[in-house]
Amino acid sequence: MDSITNSVTEHSVVEGARYAEEVSAQSPFDMVEMSWSEAAELMKERNHDYREALKTYRQANEIQPVLQQLTQNVKGTVKISVGAALKPQSLIKMLNEPVTQIPKQFASLSKIKDISHTAKTNTWKDTAIAIDAKIKMRENQVKLQSLLLTGELIDSEMENLESAAPLPADTDPKLALSVKKWEANLQTERGKWLAQVRDFFNAEYNDVHFVKDASGLPTYKNVTSPDLTKWERWCQLKRSKELVSSLTKAHQMEKPVLPGTILVTDKINTMLHPDEKDAKLVRNTESVRNEVRQLIQNWREMKEAQEKAEALEAEEQSPSLISLAHVAKRQAIFNLRRQEIRHVSLVWMMDEQCWQPSQG
Repeated sequence: MDSITNSVTEHSVVEGARYAEEVSAQSPFDMVEMSWSEAAELMKERNHDYREALKTYRQANEIQPVLQQLTQNVKGTVKISVGAALKPQSLIKMLNEPVTQIPKQFASLSKIKDISHTAKTNTWKDTAIAIDAKIKMRENQVKLQSLLLTGELIDSEMENLESAAPLPADTDPKLALSVKKWEANLQTERGKWLAQVRDFFNAEYNDVHFVKDASGLPTYKNVTSPDLTKWERWCQLKRSKELVSSLTKAHQMEKPVLPGTILVTDKINTMLHPDEKDAKLVRNTESVRNEVRQLIQNWREMKEAQEKAEALEAEEQSPSLISLAHVAKRQAIFNLRRQEIRHVSLVWMMDEQCWQPSQG
């Protein structure tokens, strides 16, 4: 009984320490402050969806050599004597022999036709899983970047109000009410934003402040007319998902041929040295058109929001001079910047270049 009690006590101490550490990490009474790059690292530790997607992605990318897949898939068609092992070299040697000389341990010669087909099917399946996981990872990365930009925008607007001179006692009641409503609206927006941050990091932070650094994704403010025809850059991830789905269906519809010696070895050679010359169009025309249109539409609306916001900002008077027109203009700028964030987030999902290491 003493040993059980001691064991429970020891584990209680360890788990208690973990509990205390987690309470501290979630900072229930103090402000949490971190840089944008620190937030990106914290996401990998605390965001459940990202961690699960990363785990799935890594598992799906543990690619096995084709010969190893062949060995695994052929085991179901071969009767192996005790102590014997089917090696890739032995398999190749057997398949290079005339069909009549293939050892009798093959339970069914007709099943050989399914070997390469099954191996390829498994590869297609793993590829589809990897792409889905990558999309989920990117969605969370984009969500974080959107939260960072939104937090910066809200805090900046609140600072503008706080830095303005107090309204005099004889201020027009309409102006005083307008300023009060705008201030309350910003407080509400920040409360919604903080709730999203808490959910994203799975932590009941008291408050959070992100410090901007160079790790943010590009906002394209100085880019006017990018080359949208560069297919290697644009819509690659979404296109890959659709292609894998179409090609998987096409592969499943193939009917493996009952092989003679040449047919079997040709199958293996094709797997080891795939020839892309026989690639055919598999995507629906409407799908391609919609993909291109979505990219162009989001780019255009992002730029329109940027340009309108910049024009209003250029007309700005001193923030110390608050008027009904000034409040209305700040509200318009805020809404335009929110639109910009929404559209730039969609562009990020489609732009492979912004995910290169050199881009941060």
